[in-house]
Amino acid sequence: MFCPKKTSFTTKMFLSLLALVTFCTERTEADGLVRLNGGIIVGRGQHAYVTDSDLQFNIPKTKDSCKVEVVLNEPITQRVGKLTPQVFDCHFLPHEVKYTHNGCPLLEEDNLMLRIYRFTESQTFMETFLLNVQITEPESSIIRFGLVGLQVQEFYGVSNPIDKNVVSFKYNVNRIDTICTVTILSTEDLVPAQGQLIVDDPRHRGQGNLLDAALKQNVRKVRQAKIPCPGNKACPTGAKEVQFLKASCEDFLAMGLKYQHFSPPSPDTDYIPIRVEVRDERNRFLLQVENAWIRVNIKGAISNQQPKAAFMSMYILEVDQFILTPLSIAAVDAEDDETPKDRLVFNITKPPVEGYLTHLDDHTKPITSFSWQDLYDMKIAYQPPNISHTERRNYEVDFKAIDTYFMASASIMVHFSIRTAETNAPRVSWNMGLDLLEGQSQPITWENFQIVDNDNMNAVRLIALEGLQHGWLTVRGGKGFMCTIKDIKDGVVRYHHDDSDTTKDYIVFRIFDGKHATRHKFPINILPKDDSPPFLINNLAYELAEGEAILIEEHMLLSSDLDSSDDYILYKIIIPPRAGEIVKKTVSDLLGHPVTSFLQRDLFHGLIYYQHFGAEIFEDSFEFILSDSHDPPNLSDPQIAMIHVRPVKDQLPKELDGTTRYLLVKETEIRHLTKNHLHFTDTESPEDELMYIITKPCFFPTNQRMYDAGKIIFTDSTKNRKKDPSVPMLKSFTQVFILGAAGRAVGILGMAYGSGESRKSDSNAIHGVARRCTSPRRYVPSPLQTTS
Repeated sequence: MFCPKKTSFTTKMFLSLLALVTFCTERTEADGLVRLNGGIIVGRGQHAYVTDSDLQFNIPKTKDSCKVEVVLNEPITQRVGKLTPQVFDCHFLPHEVKYTHNGCPLLEEDNLMLRIYRFTESQTFMETFLLNVQITEPESSIIRFGLVGLQVQEFYGVSNPIDKNVVSFKYNVNRIDTICTVTILSTEDLVPAQGQLIVDDPRHRGQGNLLDAALKQNVRKVRQAKIPCPGNKACPTGAKEVQFLKASCEDFLAMGLKYQHFSPPSPDTDYIPIRVEVRDERNRFLLQVENAWIRVNIKGAISNQQPKAAFMSMYILEVDQFILTPLSIAAVDAEDDETPKDRLVFNITKPPVEGYLTHLDDHTKPITSFSWQDLYDMKIAYQPPNISHTERRNYEVDFKAIDTYFMASASIMVHFSIRTAETNAPRVSWNMGLDLLEGQSQPITWENFQIVDNDNMNAVRLIALEGLQHGWLTVRGGKGFMCTIKDIKDGVVRYHHDDSDTTKDYIVFRIFDGKHATRHKFPINILPKDDSPPFLINNLAYELAEGEAILIEEHMLLSSDLDSSDDYILYKIIIPPRAGEIVKKTVSDLLGHPVTSFLQRDLFHGLIYYQHFGAEIFEDSFEFILSDSHDPPNLSDPQIAMIHVRPVKDQLPKELDGTTRYLLVKETEIRHLTKNHLHFTDTESPEDELMYIITKPCFFPTNQRMYDAGKIIFTDSTKNRKKDPSVPMLKSFTQVFILGAAGRAVGILGMAYGSGESRKSDSNAIHGVARRCTSPRRYVPSPLQTTS
């Protein structure tokens, strides 16, 4: 035992640190499933990846399965951006979870609602939390707004055109291999809300405008164009509405795009969303991407006003005890002069003291916000508490309506009144459904599913009538379809999922006590498990010229995985190509290096090529398998990629063995050239198409003073086989005449005239080349020796 007076300072520090670590560990475990939630920071219009320094969980990687789900039915979250993927593993990989900001300038922060599930053999733990997103001005931006903005001088008016004075793009224009494109997709961000983007059609304009050339080129890129304009106003003459546009940055600023207002009364501000991408032209690698909203000022309009409560609603909701009761616009409603009702959002600022508001797509989980459209469709409901009372209970619930400019209304109070029920029929007082992992089984417990009956609880029976489309029920270990309240309380009623790739199931129970009966739906939420291999979406044959390299793009080769990130799909080559190789090229390694495997994100970044060696092999292929990032990885069946190579005329003609290239001619004769004297073949052209070009006529190698050493003639041009000085000398001929086709021949005419002195036998020669008749042409020097 240690005495405090004798304990050293080091020991005291160690014990203090140990106690602190133990306290922090216990506190972290007690805090729940989330260990670290630091939020993320993103530049406006840009994207950011979630890392383990931003978000960590209290689940060991080797202990239990764990999944994180992005909640999508909360419109108060992800207002100016989006988190992908929608479901990911708690131990996510780098560059797997990404938040992308849409460029909206109205908010300085955003929130993401995430739901974490921890799956054990016997139960599922769930926790919902918010991940904060701080939006900052980007440090390096490729979109620059000018001093001149878009101005509309009157209602239904047209603004000045979008040009370099309104917006400009800063990227490396000095690189000739860089391309910049602008995309407009107004349907995604629901802006412009008070007008539309139009472009002039040069077919309806006068001549002489300098922009006509640019307009004629780019109007064809405008899709889904409409001639008539809304608001009972005609478009300007020759104008077309632009709902989707993709053009180069230079063309975008030159095509005269304008904003037309058509919806008064409206706020004095509207926006045009754009997306700018800068890519490497060689491999389509995405160098930079940024989103932005171009502001439009509407002269004469007033600033945006906040929504307000609608006059006709009662703001009272009558609820029966234990009964899930939908809300309607008769209970709560709001209106706004500038924002259409179907774009309004309600935020629950003061939830009910007992029970919760929920969305009927999944009524087992509470919500904090909902859209007016879901309220109108009666998809929002109130779940009363599962506690029985003898008197009526009243709660006050506060809402705020929010418009498209994120301006909130004053607080809207609704009175919830819960009546007592006087019935002896069995009723469901609590229904939280089941959450389980794909392929798992979980018990239906009293915490998930509670039933009340006033007169005879022990007589209540539950029979499964419908549902169970992707699983089955067991009761006390055996397959069953009927159970009692005691079975549920004992936890012996289990749902077993069939391990299919499904996300939803349900059970419709008939609940009766011998006298009364009712039906109730029990929802089952299934989260995907990483147990299926990736699968191919695109696998097109590659076509390239002999000896060239081709970039493997997404439309040629693409895979997907239902359970994990597509970026981390691995292509593993098990049988390499015979006539080429797969090469990975990077900015620092432009020549590239051979690889036997690559990730799909390398394909997305334009780094993977097929390089043909140049041999005379024109059909090639390679075999590969796909694997995901799971440990151990899920492997696909072998896949084959086909490659078609276009031949290139790059091979030299070759002389056949046994060709003499020697001809004996008498001085007064004509001798025919045959294939025994001169004969070449070519692997890429027919023999009779080979052409011989005479580069140097007949000459005496040993006596350069003698000029006339004979000549090559076409014998079809002579009527007899005697020498004739008037017969023209050939400069070229094809091999078909040497082979004797059509009775024609090429001959050599020996015409050596002396100066009156007798001559001995002399040798002469001809220099020429053999080539193809088709382009590109390849030459082989070919001297022919003759003796006369």
